[in-house]
Amino acid sequence: MADAESKKGKEGEEHAPPPKKKSKLLLIGIVAVVVLGIGAGGFFFMKSKSSPEKAHGAEEATAAEGAGHGEAEGGHGGEAKAEGAQSTIFNLDPFIVNLQDNSGTRYLKLTVNLDLSSPTAQAEITSQTTQIRDSLIILLSSKSYTDIGTVEGKYQMRDEIVARVNQFLTKSKVKTAYFTEFVIQ
Repeated sequence: MADAESKKGKEGEEHAPPPKKKSKLLLIGIVAVVVLGIGAGGFFFMKSKSSPEKAHGAEEATAAEGAGHGEAEGGHGGEAKAEGAQSTIFNLDPFIVNLQDNSGTRYLKLTVNLDLSSPTAQAEITSQTTQIRDSLIILLSSKSYTDIGTVEGKYQMRDEIVARVNQFLTKSKVKTAYFTEFVIQ
């Protein structure tokens, strides 16, 4: 009888460790799923934060097209209102280029928004985005820190960007360019 009880005790001991191993594996699996879920949630949260900014730029452009309704008492000249009503902003994707510098490797990260003379220019720019980006990358990478490190240098580069983009447009023109992000590292 003692042998039967010791066999039952040994059988009980043999079956006890596997559930512990299974519970550890289950716990590790749950932790891994939670970590992946948090990572995926963070990714989509950050991605959704950047998407509304681009959508917001499109909403501003649409609002600018319909501007002028109810703004008669703005105190600004009528010509400015007429220009503002036809103004459309086109957001270019950020540029990251190496600068021409002898002092070491420097990078420029630049985000440019173009102020277009008419809404039809947006379709024209969209159809030639690849060529425009190529031309601007060549322009930006030809600059050195001393060229664009000053306010005057930034204004000159803005004028050069407008001239480069206008080379690709036949029906309308870019009025000006706005730098919404300008980082030299």
